[in-house]
Amino acid sequence: MPAPSEPEKYSIDEMMERLQSLPPEEPVDAGELVIRADGSQAIRVRRRKRRSQQPHKETLRRVRRIRMLQISVVLILILLAAGSAGIAVVVANSAPFREKLLREIAWNSGATVETEQIRINPTSVNAGRLALSWPAGNVLRSLTLGNIRADISLTSFLGKPLHGEEMTASEGTLILRIPQADQPARNIPAIDPPPLPIRYNNYAIPKAHVLLGDPAAPFIRMANAECSFNPYGMNGRPQLLFHCGDITINGWPKLRMDRSHIEFRGTEVDIVGMHLLHETDNRGVLELAGTVYPYATDRVSILAVHLFAGRIDSRSDTKPHYLSFTPAADPGALLTISFRNSLVSPFEIKGFPFLFGLSQTFGDDWFERPVFAGDVSGVLRRMGGNATLSDISFEQPGRMAMQGTVIMAPDLKLSGNLKIGIAEAAFHSARSRLVDSMFGPPLEGFRWLTLKIGGTTAAPTDNFKDLFAAAETTKKPTPNTGIPTFEELTQPK
Repeated sequence: MPAPSEPEKYSIDEMMERLQSLPPEEPVDAGELVIRADGSQAIRVRRRKRRSQQPHKETLRRVRRIRMLQISVVLILILLAAGSAGIAVVVANSAPFREKLLREIAWNSGATVETEQIRINPTSVNAGRLALSWPAGNVLRSLTLGNIRADISLTSFLGKPLHGEEMTASEGTLILRIPQADQPARNIPAIDPPPLPIRYNNYAIPKAHVLLGDPAAPFIRMANAECSFNPYGMNGRPQLLFHCGDITINGWPKLRMDRSHIEFRGTEVDIVGMHLLHETDNRGVLELAGTVYPYATDRVSILAVHLFAGRIDSRSDTKPHYLSFTPAADPGALLTISFRNSLVSPFEIKGFPFLFGLSQTFGDDWFERPVFAGDVSGVLRRMGGNATLSDISFEQPGRMAMQGTVIMAPDLKLSGNLKIGIAEAAFHSARSRLVDSMFGPPLEGFRWLTLKIGGTTAAPTDNFKDLFAAAETTKKPTPNTGIPTFEELTQPK
């Protein structure tokens, strides 16, 4: 049934009764009570927007918050680093820090220190020049370095040791001396406890010079070598490496450094390997190895010597080959090598006048520049400017042999005696029968003649012509014999 309709009009009593019968109003907590113009009341409720759940927008807001946090942290770190760097620059260029650095260098080296144009920043130490000098009791006399750069850690500004990966100098000169036993080895006395060490893994100088003795006239000079010093080395010992360089030794031929490996053991120096080359010839290597005692001026240092890969090689079937000397004002250096010809390089003799005389006398150009592919051996001794080639034994089977001794003085003058052996068969074709009286009887397949050697290394001489002339005088040929004189024999063909 349809609901009864509401009456259109109410009396005053009905309206009051109806109002009293309405349920009590609930508190308005989500709206505002308003009175209309006609006197009626109503609740104005704020319209609420419906919001759906959107996870991707929540994730995006979270990422943005994290990024803002990260950027803030980075900015804070940059500001802290900039502040630290500024403080470090101020500290590094302060006089107290520089004085502390120079004191550490002096304490660690025991030397007097001089510097020029030193500049320090948070990443490196730079100097235009660094000079160290030691007293007469030290084998080191002075070390001068130019254009120095050394890595530095920020911890060095906080009282930690000065350390880094490498310290380099564009050029350096090290002067060595014979130490004096009654003199101190340090300018700066050692302290207890010792100062913090200066630690670098490598010290490099691409252009190094080393001198031994008076700088104005050094006994040994090595120039333009590449130098690298590792204070810790592979076995924990300081290690010094050289590569290339020109070597000059008083009274010795000029040499070139190929490479060198040196290690230090207290006051002793171990030459692990030193390879030397001739001034202009790359064929042949002189290798030295052994221990040097620089502070024992009365003790002989002996280095093993080997020759290889050259025109001559050292012999392995004889006594050891060595270089001996004492670290004194007069080192008395003595080099002794027993050698043989290289298997890959025949031995050639040239320059002596008797060779030309033999080639003309026997009508064989081979004698002018004989090549010995057979047994070649001898002993080379060199002391100061004197060089002796003794126990010479050269042989080319069926043609020629040489024995004897040749001495070279410091002024390059030659002296000595050579026994020349010519195969018996060669005398059958000799252009002059006078050689029969010059040479002795056959012995071991050769007939021998002893010659006296003279002249210089640039122009050697011998007495072959005098012996030929003496043979002419002893056995004067008649006009009909047709035996030529020495001058006729030696005339160019």
